[in-house]
Order: sequence, then structure tokens, then C-alpha cells
Amino acid sequence: MLNTVAVLVVQVLGRLRVWHDDREVDAGPPARRLMLGVLALNAGRLTTRRELIESLWGDRPPSSAVNVLHTHTRHLRRLLDPAHSPRDQGGVLATVGDGYLLRLPDSALDLLRFRRSVAAARQAESDGDPARAAALFREALRLWEDDDPLCDVPALDGHPKVWGLKVERRRAQLSYWDLRLRAGNAAEIVATLAVQGAANPLDEAVQATLIRAYQATGQRTLAFERYEATRLVLADELGVEPGGELERAYRQLLQEQESRGTPRVPQQLPAPVPDFTGRAGELALLDSADARRAPGIVAICGTAGVGKTALAVHWAHRNRALFPDGRVHLDLRGDDAGHALTPHEALGRLLTAAGVPDQDIPADAQARAALWRTETDGRRLLVLLDNAASAEQVRPLLPGTHDTLMVITSRDRLAALVALHGAHRVELDLLPPAEAAHLLRRLLGEQAGDDPGSVDDLAAICARLPLALRLAAEYAGAQAHLPLAGVVTRLHRAGPLELLDGGGAAIRHVFGCSYRLLDPAAQHLFRLLSLNPAAHSTVACAAALSGLDELGAARLLHRLASAHLLRCDALGRYGFHDLLRAYAAELSLAVDGEADRQAAVDRLLEHYCTTAVAASDTLYPGWSGSRRHAGLALTPGDVTLSPEAALAWLDGELAAFGTICQFAVRWGRPERAVALAAALHRYLEAGHGTEALPIYECAVEAARALRDVRGEAHLRTNTGVVLRLLGRYGPAAEELTEALELCRRVGNRHGQARSLSNLGIIEERLGEFASSAARHRAAVALYRDIDDPFGQAAALTNLGNLEESIGEHAEAARHLLAAHDVFAALGERSGQAIALCNLGQIHSTLGEDTLAVARLRAALGLFREIDHRDGEATALSNLGAALGRQGESEESLRHLEQALAIFRSTGHRYGEASVLNGIGETLRAMGRDGEAARRHRLALAIAAETGDEDERGRAAAALESLGPG
Repeated sequence: MLNTVAVLVVQVLGRLRVWHDDREVDAGPPARRLMLGVLALNAGRLTTRRELIESLWGDRPPSSAVNVLHTHTRHLRRLLDPAHSPRDQGGVLATVGDGYLLRLPDSALDLLRFRRSVAAARQAESDGDPARAAALFREALRLWEDDDPLCDVPALDGHPKVWGLKVERRRAQLSYWDLRLRAGNAAEIVATLAVQGAANPLDEAVQATLIRAYQATGQRTLAFERYEATRLVLADELGVEPGGELERAYRQLLQEQESRGTPRVPQQLPAPVPDFTGRAGELALLDSADARRAPGIVAICGTAGVGKTALAVHWAHRNRALFPDGRVHLDLRGDDAGHALTPHEALGRLLTAAGVPDQDIPADAQARAALWRTETDGRRLLVLLDNAASAEQVRPLLPGTHDTLMVITSRDRLAALVALHGAHRVELDLLPPAEAAHLLRRLLGEQAGDDPGSVDDLAAICARLPLALRLAAEYAGAQAHLPLAGVVTRLHRAGPLELLDGGGAAIRHVFGCSYRLLDPAAQHLFRLLSLNPAAHSTVACAAALSGLDELGAARLLHRLASAHLLRCDALGRYGFHDLLRAYAAELSLAVDGEADRQAAVDRLLEHYCTTAVAASDTLYPGWSGSRRHAGLALTPGDVTLSPEAALAWLDGELAAFGTICQFAVRWGRPERAVALAAALHRYLEAGHGTEALPIYECAVEAARALRDVRGEAHLRTNTGVVLRLLGRYGPAAEELTEALELCRRVGNRHGQARSLSNLGIIEERLGEFASSAARHRAAVALYRDIDDPFGQAAALTNLGNLEESIGEHAEAARHLLAAHDVFAALGERSGQAIALCNLGQIHSTLGEDTLAVARLRAALGLFREIDHRDGEATALSNLGAALGRQGESEESLRHLEQALAIFRSTGHRYGEASVLNGIGETLRAMGRDGEAARRHRLALAIAAETGDEDERGRAAAALESLGPG
């Protein structure tokens, strides 16, 4: 059965598109689209085979050209008129003699609708109805999706009928603009005319219309500047003088100037941005800067598209009354490499704006600057200098007094203006999430609907950059048939650079202006930084990516930050917002060779791995010897770190480690994922279990892909340790048992000892004391056999903990003291602190509270030195219990509550249950039985969940003694 189409629509005023009812259909391969385009341009008129063949193949058609045309014709008939047989030579696409005739009603082809509306407009104008004529021209021009017809059929770009159609559109535009000017509506079209004027510098009719619009809106200086710029372009490019229409517009300007006699107060501010949203803090800073008067200079700085000009113009309009002598606006074009205004040119335009006749403006730059200072002296002017390239461009333009306020926008930080002239800098950042969402809701109107989630998602896709938010709202408006969630999905899939504003030209353009101002070395680093998947890059990361030393990398990072292509946080780390990252990544793919990119990635991964090893060796020196027994090929390279720097690096990069591991696998370097995860295990065990699990999951898969059994075993042991710390004893035991078997298979006795020791800890928690003791003793023996003092001390600590819990206090103390001495000799502060903490617990149990408190305070200090969060919480918990037994209940409770907060933040379930029981016991001693019972019930629930017999029994006994209630 043949399909029927109720409504067929063909569009050529922009992209070639075909619609069946409200559904867009594929017009076919390029050659068929070209043929349909030619037929549509001739709609209602015969298109000969010769014209089609020339359009498709030029003057060298193949011998099969006619047959190919027949094939395309059948497909087009099926596309345009599915109800008829494709062999039917009548219908929408008819065969007439030696050619084809596309029969479409006006409603089915936008080209015909355009011509019908233009004809009606010209008739209305002839009938003396300019308002109706303007409305019809506007209706006709709105049919155009792009400046160029059939813009996605590049083979037709030079086709005579395409060029003719462009001329038809330009004539319609000029007629429409003329009608709007004569109706007194110049302000509504001046911005559009300025864009068209910039795009068509040799079109005298457009330039003349723009000059008339500037004149009508009181922007006489811009009108004179536009005439002079056009005159120079015509002379340079074509060697001709301005024609009649341009000369008439210029003479009208001169006549108006002569008739005025007195200079007019300059009113040059651009129109404010509609729906301006937020920026209350920055507006207050501008108010404050003006109120202080001195030095009368404000620099609004920020990245491309962040809304610097919008903020300046909004504030200026809001405070017009403060500047009775006028408001001057000058675009310094600092974002246009090679075309920025020189101070000499800028001073000439400023003097013209101030009312100085052209013949009185000096030729010398210094004389112009002196005259400008004279003209501004005592005048309350606002001068908005837009798009400054640098402080050097601006400094000659500064007035001599503080009566005139200079507001300068720039992508540069203008450090010299701040340092030498005391300028007030207003740094403009991305919109806060709430303000970004509010702006989108205002722009989208009803389309935002009751879907705050999609509004927030759209704001996030746009990185909360105001320019991108406005383009996204415009894109969403053009996709009004889709719900907002559908628009968000499209942007997610294609990326905002591709879909916003006709392929992202606006976003790419504003970013590209900043990028092109950089020197080649800074451009290279900007591109390579996009390779780092982490949210931030340190100086060391940048050095690794670029192959520079850290001093050279730091200089380039400072340059990029000064240009607002990077942001620097309080920790000295540099990052992009998401759209700049996408732009940099796009550039890197286009410019940097694959070998260069791979080498940069390898250097970055080398940096992460060697720094992780160096940091771990610094903080946990006992492990550096132990890892050799583990058979792990980990080296710190040439990296040297102080303990403070090591901890700061690990904490600063914690959020990135999982991403880096996945990145290493994607780039074909799984061995780097294994090495990084293996190097981090001591740090991750110290209260970072939640972050550790995805790191280990990725690294285990990488080790399996490499068939690295030793690496897999080590990483699965690490996983088991973290699961144990999180109170997930069942999965932990499974991981550790599997790791133990892998170690036995390859004869890795160090790995066997580690797995056995951790299995022993789990069995202790589950009340399986005999099995636990056997595991710990076996681990001690294995460590002793391979001469690993660190491992032996760690196993003795675990054995001592078990002995303490079953009442063998003397043996426990002996083993813990031995472990402490080994750790001390190795400089292993973490091990020392653990041993001291457990010794304190023994002293406390034996009633030696003074000695217990001393041991525990020493342990607490060590844990805090190395930022061992779980260790700190354990020491606080034990210290709180000891203080409680000394009768210091309030102090005890304070320590216990601190410990509880830490255990909850790190996800340490055993620690949480233990502290809850401790708080319950302290509250009961204070006579607060109801609160005590609530804490014990919470502890009981956690212990039941994890299977921890120790704390379950402790909570149950406490609740039984408290009785019902």
C-alpha cells in the first residue's frame, strides 16, 4: 500500500529540507539533493535535462548521465508524491518534453511564499500603505533560515539562480529597512544593520542604510565613522569613490551637523541586553567604585561570553542620571587579532564624541591625549571602553581628573591598570546555578514549563556561560515541537558547540578571538590541557603535558589565566569551564598530531604514577620497602616531596584518581591504571573508602586485561581492605579469599600474608577468634620468612588487637610494643599511631587511665599530622572512653561526637557502631538513659547489618541493662 501525505513542504531558503506533514524526511544522497534543489529553484518552470546534467557534472558528464537522472527522478517522485507510482510521469514532478517540471503550490515551497509576500509588499507600498508593506516584507524575510539558500548543497553555491535569489533577498531587506527608517523605527533595526554592515563592507546600499539608522538614533559619531570606513574599503578594494546613495547619506549627516550649531551631549550607549539577570554583587561593586570617584577607573574582566559588556551597559543605563555630560561608548576591538584600535585612533573617536570638530583634532597621538584630558576636565562623563586588548592600549585614553568614569571591559586582567592607576577590578565569573536557571526560564518562557530538572540540565550543558545560555534558549525556541527534555537530549548527544547557533559559530568565534591572541606556546598548552580528564591541572600536570619545566609551564598558565581562558582556584590549580574544554579538545584534535597527543598523555600518566609513589613513600616510608616484597614495579622517579606537600597533593587529586585510571585504560595504557591504584592503597585506606572502590574496580579490570596476576591480587586485597573498613564483611572476605588464592598460584608470599592478616581482622569482628588468631600468626610467620619488617609489624598489630579483645592483655601489649618499635625505626607514623592507639585501649581496659590518655593523645597527634581520618576517629573514640572512665563526661562526649562525625563521613561502619555504643555508655553514666538507649539501638542496627558480633553483643547487653522504655 502506498503512503499518503496530507501536507508536503519543501524548503530551500537555508538548508534543503523536505517535510511530510510535520515530519522531516531524508531527501537522499548529495546528488539527488542537488537535483531537487535545482528543480525547486525553477519551481513552476521547466528544468531541462541539460541544465540538470551541467549542475550535477559540469562539462564532463558520464555516459550514464541520462540513466542516472531517470533513477534520481523515480526516487524524487517517491519522496515528493508517495501516493503515485514513481513511473507516473505526471503528478508533482512531471516529465515535459526534454525536461522536468516541479509542480508545487505556493504553500508547499518557501521560495514561492517568499516571492508572493514580497510582491504583495511592493503592491502595498505602491498603494500608499507602508505599515502593511513593512509587515509583508518582515513575513517574507522570516522564511529565511540562513543567509544563503541551499546552504547545505555546496555544489550550488555559485549557481546563477542561487545568486539571483540572494539578490532578491537583499532587495527585500533594503526595502524593509527603508520602510522602518521612514516610520521612525530606526532603534529596532540598527543592531541588525550593524551586523549586516560588518558582513558586507562593499555593499554601498547597506552601508548607506546603516549610516541613516545611526543618524536617526543619535549616533552621529558612528555614522561618520561608518562612512569613512566604507570610503577607505571601496578605495582599497575596488579603487572607486562612494556612489550616489552613500554620498547622499553623508550629505544628510553634514547638513544636520551644520544646522545644530552646538555640540550634542553624547548618548552612545548600546541598547541594554534584554532579560538581564543576576550579578547583584558585581553591580554593587560598580556602584561602590563610582561612589568613591577616585581613581575613576573600573575594569570588568572575564572570559569570552561571560557577559562583561552586558553588565557594563546594564549598569550604565541604570545610572544614566549620574552622568549629565554624556555617555560615550567605544569598541576598542581588542578581541580581534590584528585589528585592535591604536590609542591614536581611539583618541580621535573619543574627541569626536566629546564634540571636537574634525579640523581641531591634532594629528599627533600625544597632542590628542592632552586635548582629551582637557575636554574631560570638569565634565561628568561615563566612558565605556569595550573589548580592551591590554592596559597599554587603554592607558593613553585615561582622563586627567576623576570626574569622568572610565568603565573598561576586557578578557585580559589589565594588571598594569590596577597596579599603576588603582583601577577597581570586577572579576566576572560564570553565573551561579540559580541565576543561570532563572535566566533560562526568562528566556524560554512557557517552553520551560514545569520542568526544573531540564532547565538545570540545560544550564549545566552551557557551563552557565551567559552567551551559551542565550544561544541555547534560541535553539530551544527553534525546536518548539520538542519538549525541553528532548532539546537537552539533543545537546547532550551532539555537544553544544555543534548545535548552538548554526554549528556553534558564535561560541567558537568568541573563544577563537581570545585563542588567536595567544603566542604559539600558550596555544599549544591550551590545547594539550584538554587531554587531562581531571577537573583541574596543577603546574606539574601542565609541565608534564607540555614537556616543559615547571617554571615555563607556570608562566604559560599565568598567561592563559590572564586571558581568562583558564580559571585558577585557591589551591593554585587551573581549570576550564566545560565549553572551553570542549573547544580546546576540538582544537587539539584538529591541530596536534596523534603522536604529539599520545606523548603528552604518556607524560601525564607518568607524572601521576611517580608522584603517587613519591607521596606514599613520604607519608608511609615503611611501605616503600614492603612493596618490593609485593613484586610491584613502582618507582617515585625524580619526584621529592615533603610530608605536607605529599598530603596536599594526594588530597588535592583524590577526586581525579578514578578518572585518571579510566583515562589510562581508554588511551591504551592499562598498566598505568594498575600502577596508580597500587601506589595509592595506604592513603586510600586512611578514610577514603568510598573514593577507593571505583579506582580499584577499574584497576582490577586493567590487570586482568594485562594478565597481571600479581597486580590483580594486590588490587583485590586492597578492595577487600576497603570493603572491610566500610563494614561489608561478606564481600570483603570474598575478595580477600580470591586474592589469597591468586597469590598462592604465583608464589607471592607477601600477598598471602597481607590477605591472611586482613581475613583475620574480619574473623575477629565476626567472633571467630580461634580462626582469626591462626590467620594472624600465619601472616607474622610469612612476613618474617621474607624479611619484611613493615609487614611483620602490621601483622603483630593486628594480632595484638585480637589478643586485647579476648582478654590476653599482656601478650597484646607485648606484640603492640614490638610493632610500635619497628614502625618507629622505619619512620612509619601511621603504624606508630595505630600501635599507640591500641596500647591506650589496653591501658584503659586495665584501669590505667592516666597512661591510656597519654598514649591516645600521642596517637591522635600522629594521625592528625598525616591526615589519617579513620585513625583520628579511632583515637578520639578511645580517648573519649578513657576520659569518661576518669569522670570527665562532658569532655568524653565531645570527643566521641567528633569521632562519630568522622566515621560517618568516611563510611566506616564498624567505627560508627563502636562510637555509638561509647556515646550510649557515657550518656548512661550522666543519667541520660533515654538518649543512651537510642544510641545503643542505632549501634545494634549497624552491627546486625554488618555481622559485627563484638558491637552487637555490646549494644544488646547495654539495652538489656537499661531495661524497656
